[in-house]
Amino acid sequence: MAAVNPKNLIWARETAGLSLEEAAKKLNLGDTKKHTAIEKLELLESGEEAPSRAQLSKMSEKYRQPLLAFYLNQPPRKGDRGQDFRTLPQHTDPKHNAHLDILLRNLLAAQSLARDLLEEEEARPLPFINSANMSMGYEKVAQSIAATLQFDLKQFRKKRTYQAAFDYLRDRIESTGIFLLMINNLGSYHTAIPVEVFRGFAIADPIAPFIVINKKDAKSAQSFTALHELAHLWLGAGGVSDVWGESEIEKFCNQAAGRLLLPPHELNEMAPLQNAKFEDAVSVISDFAEKRNISRAMVAYNLRLGNKISWPRWQELQDRFAKERIEQNTREKERGKDRKGIPLDSNAVHRSSLGKPLISLARRSMDAGMLTPSKAGIILGVKPRRVEAILNPAPAGKGA
Repeated sequence: MAAVNPKNLIWARETAGLSLEEAAKKLNLGDTKKHTAIEKLELLESGEEAPSRAQLSKMSEKYRQPLLAFYLNQPPRKGDRGQDFRTLPQHTDPKHNAHLDILLRNLLAAQSLARDLLEEEEARPLPFINSANMSMGYEKVAQSIAATLQFDLKQFRKKRTYQAAFDYLRDRIESTGIFLLMINNLGSYHTAIPVEVFRGFAIADPIAPFIVINKKDAKSAQSFTALHELAHLWLGAGGVSDVWGESEIEKFCNQAAGRLLLPPHELNEMAPLQNAKFEDAVSVISDFAEKRNISRAMVAYNLRLGNKISWPRWQELQDRFAKERIEQNTREKERGKDRKGIPLDSNAVHRSSLGKPLISLARRSMDAGMLTPSKAGIILGVKPRRVEAILNPAPAGKGA
């Protein structure tokens, strides 16, 4: 086999968001009398020493790269995020962006394979992708989305929980041919990407459009995020979203999503909040949002757009809601640690995250001989040995 390009070793480590010290530790290089672990890695990355096959296999595992990537003539180009609409908070851990790049690279590979399979099935382009522009106004875009989805706001609000309301919306979205995935890591909680770094992502492809939502987003916020990403698909502007961003396109997508979930006149039903005490404002907004299966942050955002609360109050509310979401996620994580009885079925959880349309596409393509387990693993985001369990779950009571 050809020699390893040492530049690829540096690229793979940096893409994984690891410093020399962190990588040396993960690779279990260890100190010797002659060299420290870091010096050993530096020698490999400088090309002064060639990595062994075992070392390359370890790098492939820890850096989350295919083994062949180390033998390329040059390091691959950075994964395409589409447009990056985000304004990241200060002191963002670079690891999170590194994990996001890997996640997006994996999703783009999955989407590309899904598109190929649909083209084999002679699927037609979806007419609503890239069918709108901002000059139309967000009202018309919202109307087009509602008509295409056959979205019924009354049905959405009748659902008893935020999750049930989102499930209704997800069903309507997926019925149009859009794939909606709920993902926030690379396969383990160690690689979880915070909501502040990544909330939503869209691939505006007319054959196989993807919407990806950070599954750790608040349950109450997921419906709004999904509709925000739908607006991006209608505009043909895929990429990583900043749901509360101040760019014109993010404001537009927010307004379109808000119009679907919260008719403007309903804000007039709320008690005036301009001069209300902070805790009173939190209470009023919370009650209002809960009755409609929408997030408090979305209500506050629309109040700000309507000049019903000030910018400083909006920021204060956002900080409170974000803090409470983080606390809720922490409580859920702790409950998971203390959970007794039958463990969660990880395959069932993964199937739910991927959504029925993607599972169905992979299953029928496998049955038709158009998809190997290896490529099915790329689409499903699992190792080939897990593909069968994901696509064909064992009947209840018969084990995995």
